Amino acid sequence: MSTVDQTAHRRGTRASRRTPRRRWLVTCFVLVITTVAFIDRVNLSVAAPVLIEEFHTNTAVMGLLLSSFSWTYTVLNMPAGALVDRIGTRIVYAAALTVWAAASFLGAVVNSVGAMFGPRLLLGVGEAPFIPAAVRTVSDWLPRSERGLGSSVFISGVALGSAVGPPILAALVSSYGWRSSFIATGTLSLLVAVAWYAWYRHPAEDRRLSAEERDLIVRDQEPYQQEGRAPWRVLVKHRDIWAITGGYFCLLYILFTFVSWVPSYLVADRHMTILKSGFATSVPWICAFVVTILAGRVSDIARRRGMSTVNARKLVLVSGMVAALAILGTAFSASATAAIVFLSISTSGISLANGAAWAATQDVVRHLNLSGSAAGFINGLSNVGGILGPIVTGALAYTTHSFVVPLVVAAGVALAGALAWLFGIRSRPDAPGPSVVAP
Repeated sequence: MSTVDQTAHRRGTRASRRTPRRRWLVTCFVLVITTVAFIDRVNLSVAAPVLIEEFHTNTAVMGLLLSSFSWTYTVLNMPAGALVDRIGTRIVYAAALTVWAAASFLGAVVNSVGAMFGPRLLLGVGEAPFIPAAVRTVSDWLPRSERGLGSSVFISGVALGSAVGPPILAALVSSYGWRSSFIATGTLSLLVAVAWYAWYRHPAEDRRLSAEERDLIVRDQEPYQQEGRAPWRVLVKHRDIWAITGGYFCLLYILFTFVSWVPSYLVADRHMTILKSGFATSVPWICAFVVTILAGRVSDIARRRGMSTVNARKLVLVSGMVAALAILGTAFSASATAAIVFLSISTSGISLANGAAWAATQDVVRHLNLSGSAAGFINGLSNVGGILGPIVTGALAYTTHSFVVPLVVAAGVALAGALAWLFGIRSRPDAPGPSVVAP
């Protein structure tokens, strides 16, 4: 980190101790939205064992259904990212959450596997702006010195939603039937949509943001290189964007496999009831949530101690994917308890790397005013991995009558992701930071 950056960080740290922290309220609201997004996604995963029997289908077909969300989600991520940069996150997030609610309500009334594809595809449409809007909001509200922690806070909602969703939804499915879980997620999404639109404002328009905190934010943000947004084609030519995308492809393969299939894995291979599997599924995600929050400052601390921003992010990215190799222990452990312990290590690793990936994205493109577009580009292409994960896992589980082979494949994908980030992202010293305004 350059001398100017270190000076900015020290001054920013001193200032942050005596200024309001509205920026963290905004970041925590994005955490809430992320949590809701993943509760919406896992409702089908929790209901899957019941639906397989009720709709007279099998795991291979269910794998297609579980992945169908990703089809529209992947295709629309890039235009959604551009839309976020153009009209802002207040409108986009509120509209997206409303679509999530509609998808859940429609899911509650279907009577066949084929009919369920419609609501899942609609959910993918609604959630397409989710990551671009989150990255853009954090980029607008946080200084560079807090970007690692901020990205970890908002992305920890993936773990939180995956932790609280399964036991709550499993209890609903067990007590009131699977349709009740879809009604519950639809209601939750609608309430959050109304709250976000009423409360959120961009920092330039937020009257409740103090002058001191606004100065703290702006002081340590990269200045835009030009008026307006840079040409979108800049992203396509950027090597680091492609390297982040390659590693994130691998991360999402694993993440979507876990979100989609862990409840069924615990029922099929570990012989748990649906209710027990819901609570057991939450354990790895609770661990991931805690680890992501506590370790979210690792790359920020590494920067403060002299490591370049790129190398600080790579440290967390690669370490997280190496930890994900613990999925091999889940595949070959004899007891369900040991399997959950290894699964917790693996899930914590990908969750930690997830936050660092979005911090790195902001580092690379903030100065181009393309944070939302870059997030849509990376997330859109990488979600091909999210599509393949549930399909490949379901097909392999159906063919081999076990989840051992799919879990070994997931471990291989984790190794590929670690190598992509280690050798693909260029190591370089930080560019000179922005001019520093004296406190």
